[in-house]
Amino acid sequence: MSFPWLEVKRPASSAPKAAATREEMYRHEIEDRAALLFRLGFTKERAKARLRANVGWDFELHGRPRHAADIDRIVDAVYRRGGGGSGTPTV
Repeated sequence: MSFPWLEVKRPASSAPKAAATREEMYRHEIEDRAALLFRLGFTKERAKARLRANVGWDFELHGRPRHAADIDRIVDAVYRRGGGGSGTPTV
């Protein structure tokens, strides 16, 4: 017996777009976390170490993600402008 609602049908072209959207979401999350750490008074080096540890924990079973290489650049940018998030609302 077939259950059509159990079969996921995704368009073939959505995979690259989904990957790019996912990477952008991860970068925004790192930026928001860096801004929070800035507001909490973390030094730039402590913020980088904490975010590296967070990403390492989040992806412990899946290997190092691509956005992990951007942590230093993102933190430097956030601290240079004095905090502030990515401009995207967070809940």
